[in-house]
Amino acid sequence: MRVVTIRSLRPALPSWLISVFFHTTLLVVLAVSLQTSPPQGAAVERTAEVGIVLRHVESGEDYFEGEAHGATTDHASTNEQAGGGDFDGLLEGLPATDPTAALPDAFARLGPGDLEGGGIGSAQGAEEGPGRGPDPVGGKGRTTLFGIEGEGYRFVYLFDRSGSMGWMNNRPLMAAAAQLIESLRSLDRSHQFQIIFYNHQNWVFNPAGNANRLLFATDRNKELAARFVRGMTADGGTEHEGALLAAIALRPDVIFFLTDADEPRLWPAQLERLRRRAAGTAIHTIEFGFGPQQNPRNFLVQLAEQNGGRHTYIDISQFAPAP
Repeated sequence: MRVVTIRSLRPALPSWLISVFFHTTLLVVLAVSLQTSPPQGAAVERTAEVGIVLRHVESGEDYFEGEAHGATTDHASTNEQAGGGDFDGLLEGLPATDPTAALPDAFARLGPGDLEGGGIGSAQGAEEGPGRGPDPVGGKGRTTLFGIEGEGYRFVYLFDRSGSMGWMNNRPLMAAAAQLIESLRSLDRSHQFQIIFYNHQNWVFNPAGNANRLLFATDRNKELAARFVRGMTADGGTEHEGALLAAIALRPDVIFFLTDADEPRLWPAQLERLRRRAAGTAIHTIEFGFGPQQNPRNFLVQLAEQNGGRHTYIDISQFAPAP
């Protein structure tokens, strides 16, 4: 039997020969591309740019870092594509800014109407209380009510409007109103005030829709306050402590507290509670009575003494019309 041996037909090409062929081909391609490059100075249109793209793993947002490779970025044309050269497109949807934020801090608390000489404005910062935060521009205000001078930046007028204030054809209430309006005239636009009339409940001057704020003493606010005061009538009973707590809660420097009722009296425990709440607010007390003062050590005298204030007694018989 004849044996036939079959050998492999695979050509034996050395690896160095393959490498020479590959690099020769690469050089030929490079030479052709150089020959077809545009002459120097010719315009080049780039359809794609190379950059570095980073992707935030949690949000999935892309962030681009660096300029395009081999190209110069035209920022003006980029803005133009985004929303026009006037940046309208870029600003669209951003929240409106308050121009008063650029003003000094004290004036920034004034509303636009206050800066223009009218309007109600806000009273931001009123809750800071005496001695807290920057002082308003213009220095402390000084104003007088029935001979008692108060000094500070924030003033609250707390006036009794119970039925007894309507005696003698409302003359006590009318006298109190006239004094209050005159006192407001001494304040300038950087000072703040609030007015509370009370009987068994409180009636707060509230033109801005927020009864828990002080208002700046602009000419417009003074005019509105005068209308509010002149329109008040005398009626009902008297509840002192709740009204005093409401006035103290506004954190003024000064409270002018006027009443013709030493009953119902405030007891020592109530006076102590008010002193702790006032925490430095001066409380001046104006007491209306008919004829000579009957009790020179009543709760109104003590309230003023315990809170750095003064007390005065007014004989309302002097308000009676001449015979």
